Amino acid sequence: MISVDVVVVNWNGSAVLGDCLRSLLVSADRSSRAVTITVVDNGSVDDSVVLARAVAPTAAIVRSQVNLGFAGGVALGIDSTTGEAIVLVNNDATVDPDFIERIVDALDRGGPRRGAVTGHIVLAGSEDDRGVPLVNSTGSEVGPTGNGRDRGYLERDDAPPAPPEVFGFCGGAAALRRSALDEVGNFDPTLFLYYEDTELSWRLRRHGYDVGYAHDAVVTHRHAFSSGLDSPVFTFYNTRNRLVVATRHAPARVAYAAWASALVRMARLATNPAGRRTLGPVARGTLGALRALPRDLATRRRLRRTTTLTSAEIRALITR
Repeated sequence: MISVDVVVVNWNGSAVLGDCLRSLLVSADRSSRAVTITVVDNGSVDDSVVLARAVAPTAAIVRSQVNLGFAGGVALGIDSTTGEAIVLVNNDATVDPDFIERIVDALDRGGPRRGAVTGHIVLAGSEDDRGVPLVNSTGSEVGPTGNGRDRGYLERDDAPPAPPEVFGFCGGAAALRRSALDEVGNFDPTLFLYYEDTELSWRLRRHGYDVGYAHDAVVTHRHAFSSGLDSPVFTFYNTRNRLVVATRHAPARVAYAAWASALVRMARLATNPAGRRTLGPVARGTLGALRALPRDLATRRRLRRTTTLTSAEIRALITR
């Protein structure tokens, strides 16, 4: 039976971490598997660690003296654990009682070439005009300009289940196979925030792994609690990492389109007085990706030599 490590990355999340851990304790208790919970604290200055020890005294706590971002925090958590399955849950999410059992079962059923399973994430406090909750994610997709996006975002939660396979997993609620990570590598800490799950999904796909979707593994998420959807932090990392990941992995046409769309966006923001606030982080993100371009082009050449997919199979991973 697969052993399970649940990894929760936290940064100054005392307002939400307790609810997350309480839900995970219930889910772990209901699971038939051996489950260990690990909290990775990214140099918080609030009382997150004290709260975690009080709410979940059996959980392991791994402390970083600095904020490693989500990517670095998850990488540290994975390196600090030994379970055959690693379950990732955001600190601003709560899980349904059977979440752990169902998402790990979906990983197990998928066989050794199932590298990851993504859960069914619902937006907390978001409903349509008839009171039906809205979906946050049923996995991740990559569009024709290299833009990563949540499949099913803002769809009604009572819609028919999405297809059981998807391009990539959402790091806010997922199960990963450790043996697959041993082959393709851990999360890339240099990405810090955003697109780290898309980048790892690309590596899993390039090595012939698939990514499943468990409709019945449900998580409720307070979206962008830590960074905010329109904050300079979000804009910088979202801009930079979209270009970095497209340069490394996407078909050439998609990579070119990603860079072209970034330049067009900057031009539009520069000529629109209302966009001046956003221009700075977009420009810094684009410049950051430009500085990393030699590294990422070298990574692209290396990946082309080691991938198990044909060019046509890589192109087929892009959602139109």
